[in-house]
Amino acid sequence: MANYQSDLFQALWLQTTSPYSTEAVSIYRNNLLMNANRALAITYPTVVQLLGEDVFSLLIRDFIQHELLTEGDWGMWGETLPDWLEQHQDLDDYPFIKDCARLDWLCHEAERACDVVNITGFDLAPEANLASLKLQYCAGVALLESNYPVVDIWQAHQASDKHQRQSFFQQAKNKLSDGSGQHALVWRPQWKANVREVDEAEIDWLRLTVSGCGISDALDQVNPQFNFETWLQQSTSEGLITGFYQEKTR
Repeated sequence: MANYQSDLFQALWLQTTSPYSTEAVSIYRNNLLMNANRALAITYPTVVQLLGEDVFSLLIRDFIQHELLTEGDWGMWGETLPDWLEQHQDLDDYPFIKDCARLDWLCHEAERACDVVNITGFDLAPEANLASLKLQYCAGVALLESNYPVVDIWQAHQASDKHQRQSFFQQAKNKLSDGSGQHALVWRPQWKANVREVDEAEIDWLRLTVSGCGISDALDQVNPQFNFETWLQQSTSEGLITGFYQEKTR
C-alpha cells in the first residue's frame, strides 16, 4: 500500500512514468493542480493580482515540481515561491515580485500564528524593575526590509475604494522611479494581518524589542529622535503591543 501511494504521488506531483492508466493519472493530477492553485492564490493574493490569474496558474504548474507537499497541509505549502519567482526569467519586468510575495507569505503566517498569551498586560507591580521591562507583542509580528515600495503595492491591492487604490499605485510608481524602498511591519491583533510602513528609526527599535531586548537597553541603542511615548500610544491603539513583561530570574 505504501509503495502504491508513493508511486502514485510521484506520478501526480513529478509527472514520472507509472503503471497507472493515463486517464486516471490525468484526472488526479488536474485535481492536484486545482488544489495547488487554490491554496497559493489564497496565500499570495497580491502576486495573483500583479500577474493575473491565467499567468499565475501557468506558473504554479511549474512550481509544483519545485516544492513538494510534505506536511499534508496546503496552508503550510509554498514558502519557497518568493525565491522561485525571483529566478523565473519570464518575470524580469517584475523585479519587486519576490518581496511582494514575501510580504504575502508573512501575512499568511501571521494569520495562522497562535494567539499570544497576555502575561501581565499593562499593570505593573510596584516593585517592578523598569530597567528590565520588555514589550509584549501581539501574534504574527514580522519585519520585511525591501528596496521596493512593497507596502504601497500591498495596500493598493487591498483597497476597495477606486481612488484610494489609484493613490497607492501612484505612490508605488513614484517610489519605483526614485529607487525608493519601504520597510514593512506585519502584525495580527485579531484575526486578520495588518501591514504598515516603518521608517529607519522604528525598524531599528522593532528589530531590538521584537527579539526580546528590554525597553531601557533598546532606547540606549536607537536614534535619540525616536519618541517612545508616541510610539507606545500608537502601537497600543493598533493592537501591536498588548502589555509589558519581565523575564523571571532564578
